Amino acid sequence: MPTRRDLLDGALRAAALRAAVLPGAAEFFSAWLQAADDHQHPPGSTAPPEPPLLRDYQPKFFEPEDFAALQAFTEILIPTDDTPGAREAHCAHFIDFLLHENTPAMQKQWRDAMAALKGAGFHSADAQGRAALVEAMSRPERDRSATHPAYSAYRLIKQQNAFAFYTSRAGMIEALDYKGNSYNTSFPACNHPEHHVV
Repeated sequence: MPTRRDLLDGALRAAALRAAVLPGAAEFFSAWLQAADDHQHPPGSTAPPEPPLLRDYQPKFFEPEDFAALQAFTEILIPTDDTPGAREAHCAHFIDFLLHENTPAMQKQWRDAMAALKGAGFHSADAQGRAALVEAMSRPERDRSATHPAYSAYRLIKQQNAFAFYTSRAGMIEALDYKGNSYNTSFPACNHPEHHVV
């Protein structure tokens, strides 16, 4: 019997397939998949300009305030460090584009999620406050006795953000160093002590 996660994963993939036939999909996905990333270039060199479609992106589903909040949330979940994060992968853009012309049920789920974030004070909080709110919203994931009214919004955004990031060029190739059609000649064991504890 499929789990709830299997069903959600299937819904996300179906949404991506539906979005692929929308007007402007070829242009959007082409820009999104080839988006330039500063991490590819040596220090001091100039990165290619960001595609205008992404740089000047106008949300198609979210209101501007909700889209800005979603961008901030995705960047807290996958921050930029020595590898690209959600900002470079344009995760919020991807989510917005998928939701445009999607099923009413999925659209309602996202409207409810953004309303929950707004109700929790995320939209009006500063950067430090937003990080603290995401930490509080995520607590039920680690502590089964904990609750938060925006936990379901956190889970929804986290799931779709991970899907967007790890299917993007920034996530798949630059963060994971995916090589494509290649194989490993050996599989070295994990050398992190914390992963050796059951």
